[in-house]
Formats: sequence, C-alpha cells, structure tokens
Amino acid sequence: MKRFAFFCVVALAFCACSDSAPKADERFVAAYVEMRAAEQLYGGETPTARLVRREILNKYGYTREEFLKACDKVLENEAGWIPFQMAASDRVDSLLGIPKVIPVQKKGKK
Repeated sequence: MKRFAFFCVVALAFCACSDSAPKADERFVAAYVEMRAAEQLYGGETPTARLVRREILNKYGYTREEFLKACDKVLENEAGWIPFQMAASDRVDSLLGIPKVIPVQKKGKK
C-alpha cells in the first residue's frame, strides 16, 4: 500500500511539473481573425471575398495550403485549442477597442 501511495505522489508531482499549455501563434491568430471577419463582411464565396482572403494571406505570409495546414494543426492539438481561442478572443477585442479585463485581487486573498 505504501508503494502505491508513493507512486501516486510521484505521478502527481510529474503532472504538476509538466509544461503549461502552449502559446498560440500570434501571426496565425491575427490571420485567422481577419479571415473570419472578411467572411462575415463579404460572404464565403463572393469574388470580393476571395480577393480579400488572398490579400490577408499575403499580408501574413501564408499560402492557402499553409494556412489550412495551420488550421488543421490547431484543431488537432487539444492542449493548444484553449490558448488559441483565448488569443483569438483577445485579438477581436483589441480590434474592437475593448480593453482587456485584469482581475483585481482583494486585499488579504491570494
């Protein structure tokens, strides 16, 4: 029983020391947000939408294939999904001029 308890403590220590969630690729986040905004503004399949998407990809240095591959990478990486969503949300807020909320700790609480 002592060995089992020791094993559980060691396993918990390894889990606690593991790396934090990976950071989102800011270039991809910016390109993704602009692509979604363009889709909302111009529709999905209009000639204007295709031209705008091409400009966005060029602006961020992506080919269509590279961008789709980056999208697949985010979708396949479970650990990176939440950081990506948070970064995309922050990017949208920054474009809209919404200030980032920083939680304030009450005195005496940590």
